Amino acid sequence: MTNFLRVTLAVNPFIPHGHCYLWKPDLVWLHLASDFLIAVAYYSIPFALVYFVQRRRDLPFNWIFLLFGAFIVACGTTHLMEIWTLWHPTYWISGGLKATTAGISLFTAVQLLPLIPKALALPSPAQLTEANQQLEAQIEERQRIEAELRRYQNELELRVQERTAELVAANKQLQREITERQRIENVLRSSQETTQRQLVELESIYRNTPIGLCVLDTEFRFMRINESLAEMNGLPVSEHIGRSVREVLPELGEAQAQIFQQVIQTGTPSLNQEIRGMTPAQPGIERIWRVSYYPLRLSEQQVLGVNIVVQEITEQKQAELERERLLASEQMARAAAEAANRTKDEFLSVLSHELRTPLNAILGWAQMLRSKPQLDAAIVQRALETIERNARGQANLINDLLDISRIITGKLRLNVCPVELITVIEAAIDTVRPAADAKGIQIRAILDPEAGPVSGDVDRLQQVVWNLLSNAVKFTPRGGWVQVRLERVNSQVEIVVSDSGLGINPDFLPFVFDRFQQADSKTTRSHGGLGLGLAIVRHLVELHGGSVSVYSAGLGQGAIFTVQLPLMVAQPLKEGERVHPRADADALRSDLPQLYGLHILVVDDEVDARELIRMILHQCGAEVSVAASASEAIALLDRLQPDLLISDIGMPNEDGYTLIRQLRAEFDSKRLPAVALSAYARVEDRTRALAAGFQLHLAKPVNLPELTAAVASLTGRTELDSCSQAAQNQN
Repeated sequence: MTNFLRVTLAVNPFIPHGHCYLWKPDLVWLHLASDFLIAVAYYSIPFALVYFVQRRRDLPFNWIFLLFGAFIVACGTTHLMEIWTLWHPTYWISGGLKATTAGISLFTAVQLLPLIPKALALPSPAQLTEANQQLEAQIEERQRIEAELRRYQNELELRVQERTAELVAANKQLQREITERQRIENVLRSSQETTQRQLVELESIYRNTPIGLCVLDTEFRFMRINESLAEMNGLPVSEHIGRSVREVLPELGEAQAQIFQQVIQTGTPSLNQEIRGMTPAQPGIERIWRVSYYPLRLSEQQVLGVNIVVQEITEQKQAELERERLLASEQMARAAAEAANRTKDEFLSVLSHELRTPLNAILGWAQMLRSKPQLDAAIVQRALETIERNARGQANLINDLLDISRIITGKLRLNVCPVELITVIEAAIDTVRPAADAKGIQIRAILDPEAGPVSGDVDRLQQVVWNLLSNAVKFTPRGGWVQVRLERVNSQVEIVVSDSGLGINPDFLPFVFDRFQQADSKTTRSHGGLGLGLAIVRHLVELHGGSVSVYSAGLGQGAIFTVQLPLMVAQPLKEGERVHPRADADALRSDLPQLYGLHILVVDDEVDARELIRMILHQCGAEVSVAASASEAIALLDRLQPDLLISDIGMPNEDGYTLIRQLRAEFDSKRLPAVALSAYARVEDRTRALAAGFQLHLAKPVNLPELTAAVASLTGRTELDSCSQAAQNQN
C-alpha cells in the first residue's frame, strides 16, 4: 500500500505542464482560466440535475440523470487536475481520474442505450391530456348512469346487473378504441412534415379568422374561401369553389371585375376599396364592404391569382350616418335653443318696455299732482284717468303673464255654464269702443240671434273676444274698420273678427298664436304688447273644445280671425239660472256697500298699500286698525276684537300664512273672517291661502268694488248702498 502511494504521488522524473508552455504567463493563464471555468460549469450542472430529479420523482428512469451528474462531476475533476499539473507533475493521479471518468462514461452510455426505445414509446403530454379527458368524460357518464340505476335498484336489480355488464364491456371496448386511436395518432403525428404543418396553420387561419378571405384564379373563379366570407355571401363554401364571382354574386361581380383585372395585369395590390351591393345572405338590403386585393405571385412576372381580404363595414357606415344625423339634430336643437334664448331676450326687453311705459305716465302725473296741488280740475281729472288707465294696463299685462303661467303648468280652470255669445261680444265691443272712437275706427257687429248658446266660462270667452277686438283696433290705422260676425255653421258657432288693418306677413302666419312671438319686436315698433294675447286666445278656445285660425292676404290687406266653438245641446234653464254670470263687480254697479259699525284689522308691510286699503274701507264707514307685521297684528289682537282680518301674504320674518295659523290656533277667533290680499295670484297661491285658514283670496291690484263687496259678503252686510249716501245719513 505504501509503495502504491509512493509511486502514485511520485513527481520524478516528470516535469510540470507549465514547462510545455515554456511558462509563458499568458498561455499558462489561458489554460488555467479555461480549465477552471469548465470545472465550475461541470460542477453546477449535477446540482441542477439532482434538483430536477427531486422535483419530478414521478419521471421514469430518473436514475439516469444521477449517472449523468456523476459523469459530469468526473469530467469537471479532470479539468481541475489539469490546473494542478501545471505546477505539480502528479500524472499518475491525473491518469487515474481520467480512467475513472472513462469508466463512468462507459457505464452511463451502456445504461442509456436500452432506455432510448422505452423513452420514445412514452405518450406525449397532449396524448395523456386527451386520454385523461376522455376517461373523465367516461367516468362522469358512468357515474350518472350508476346514480340513475341506483334509484331503480329495488325493482330493476336484474336489469342493473345486465346494464353494468354491458357498461363494463363497453368500457373495455372504449379502452381498446382509445388505445388504438392513440397509436394511430402517434403514427400520424410522427409522420407529419413541415409543409403539412404549414398547411394546417394556413387552414386554421382561413377557418377561424372573423375577416372574409378568399383566393381567386385568373379567371375570376373561387379557388379557396373561408367560412366567414361564405357566411357574408349567404352561401355554403361548396357553392363557391370553381364558380366565378359573377355567378355566385351577380350584384357584386361587375363592381369588382375592373379592380381584379387591374391587379392581375399590374401585379400591384389594390387596398381598402369600398364595395356596395346585395348578397343572397340579405337580399334587398344594401351592404358595404372594405375590400383589399393582393396578387398571388409564382414569380415576378407570373400572377396565379388574387388573395382577397373582405371586412364588412355596413354597421360602421350606419353608425357614421347616425353620428352625422345626431350632429345635425344637435345643431338644430342648438339653433332652436339659441332662437328660444333670443326670443326670451326679446320678450324680456319688450316686457321691460311695456311695464316701464305705463309706470312713466303714472309716476309723472303723480309727481305733478303732488308738486302742483292747485292744478285745474280738468287737468287733475285727466291725470287721474291717465293713472287709472295705465294701472289697469299694467294689471292686464300681469294677468296675461299669470294666464300664460297657468297655461304652461296646466292649471287654468273654467267656470262652465250656458253662455249667450251675443251678450259676451257686445260687452267686449263696449270695452274697446273708446279706443276705436279715439282712432276714428268704425266697429261693425253682425250678430245672428239664432246662433244659439255655448257651454263655457263667460269671463274667459269675453277675454277671447276682447283680445281679438283690441288687436284689430291696435293694428288698424285711423279711419279703418273692424267687423265682428257671429253665426251658426252646422253644429258650431263661429265668431269672425276681421279688419282693414296692417295685415300679416305670410311668413309669420304659422307663428301668430305662439307665445312671445311678435311680427315686429324691434325697438322701433309702433305697437305695444307682449305677444301673449293670441297665445292665450288659442288656449282658451281649445279649452272650450273649439279652434281658432287666422288668414291674411298679406301686408296691408287686413286680417281675419275665426273662432269656432261647439254648439251646446239645448236644455231648459232652471228657475233663477243665469245665462252668463259676470264676475267684474264694477261692471255690474258703481255703488259700494255700507260698512258702518265694522272694525277691520289690515296687515301689510307696504305703507302705501296699507294706507290705500285703510282709506277705501274708511270711506265706506268702517273703523280700520293697521299693522305692519304679523307680530304687530298678534299684539293688536290681544286687545282688539275686530270683525274682519285683511292680511298680505309676503311679509318679512313671518308671512301671512304664519299669521293666520297662529291666529286660528291661539286665539278665540276661529270664526274670525279673514281675507288674503296678495300679489301672489297663482291658482296654487289661492289654494294655499284657503288651506292655511283664510276664507277668501284676492289678488293685487284689487278693484275697489271687489274688495268692499268681499268685506260685505264675509261680514254679512248684504244691503248695498253708496258710501257717500251712507255718510250723509251718518251726518
